[in-house]
Amino acid sequence: MSKVRSAALTTFFALFLLTLSLGIWQINRGYEKRELENTFSFQQSYPVEEITYNLDSKINLYRNISIRGRFLQNLFYLDNKIYDGKPGVVVLSPFELEDGSAIIVSRGWVEMQDRQNFMKIETPNEIMSIVGTLRPASSGLTLSNDTTLKLDDNFFLIQSLAIKEMEEIVGINFKPFVLELSDLSPAAFTSIWKPINLSSYRHFGYAAQWFGLSLVIVLGVFVYLFRGKSK
Repeated sequence: MSKVRSAALTTFFALFLLTLSLGIWQINRGYEKRELENTFSFQQSYPVEEITYNLDSKINLYRNISIRGRFLQNLFYLDNKIYDGKPGVVVLSPFELEDGSAIIVSRGWVEMQDRQNFMKIETPNEIMSIVGTLRPASSGLTLSNDTTLKLDDNFFLIQSLAIKEMEEIVGINFKPFVLELSDLSPAAFTSIWKPINLSSYRHFGYAAQWFGLSLVIVLGVFVYLFRGKSK
C-alpha cells in the first residue's frame, strides 16, 4: 500500500471516529435534556407552594414557590443580555427571608441602550411575599476577565452569575439557587429565562446528521478502495 493511500485511509478513519463520537455525544446530551424537560414539566405541574423552611432541598428545584422577606438594597446587573434585538441587563437582587437566610432573585430583563450610563433601578424594601421558579445557580459564560464593575454604592455590573463573588460583595451567604421571579410578583421585569435553550429533539436531530456523515465517510472509503483496485 502506497504512502498516499495509507495517509488517505488514516484520514478517512479519523474523520469517521470524529463524526461517530460527535453523534454519540449529541445522543447523550439529548437524553440529558429529555430528563430535564420531564423534570421541569413534572415540577411545574404542582401548584405554588409557600416555603418557610428547608429551601436548601433540591426537591423544590423547578417548582413555583412563594417566599416571604425583603429585598436587600444591593443591586447587580447581569450584562450582555439581548432580548427582542435590544441590548439590556438582567436585574439580580439579594432577598433576605424571614428566617435570616438569603437567596439571589432574578427580577428579569431591562433594556439598557446607554452603555456609558447605567440607570439604577429602584428596589422596594418592605416585607413582602414573592413568587418564582427555583433553579440552580449556574454561572454561564464569563465574557471578560474583569467580571465585576462597581457602578455606585451597592450597585454592580457583572458578566456572570458568580455566587461566591456576590457573597463577598454583600457580606452574607446565599442559597445555591436562584429564584426566577414571576411576572406577577412585585419588583418583576420582563422574564427571559428558559430552563432549556436547546431541546432534546434538536440534539437527536444533530446526532442523526453526524451519523449520516459517518455513513457518507464509510461509503467514501469503499468507493476509494474500489477505484484503487480498478486502476
